[in-house]
Amino acid sequence: MADITIDEIKNRIESAVYTMKLLPPAKAQGYRLTKLDIIYTSQELVLMDKKTIKVRPTSEQITQMDEVLEWLEVLEPWERKLVWKRGARVPWKVLSYEFGLHRSNLCRHYEKALVKILIRIS
Repeated sequence: MADITIDEIKNRIESAVYTMKLLPPAKAQGYRLTKLDIIYTSQELVLMDKKTIKVRPTSEQITQMDEVLEWLEVLEPWERKLVWKRGARVPWKVLSYEFGLHRSNLCRHYEKALVKILIRIS
């Protein structure tokens, strides 16, 4: 990648978090629930709540998410967690309690982690 900035890395991490949320949940393979089909009347069909449309990520979004996950391999496990949670927009105050560091120190570690990623992809 040519001329990528820290802000672009942050945006890509945020989009990877969003894409991860759109993925369907993992299910055990080979098990299937068989139910009898219920035949509804036309009146019952009209009165039913409409199902919401499930948004699924595109193959391009999944590819970009995989690329971001490869970037995170450079970081220490706690740095990965920090960067991923900031990509999910978890507030600094919550993160400072979780990591046991002051917000300013945590922010400094976050910026260092982003620089590590920038160096890896440059």
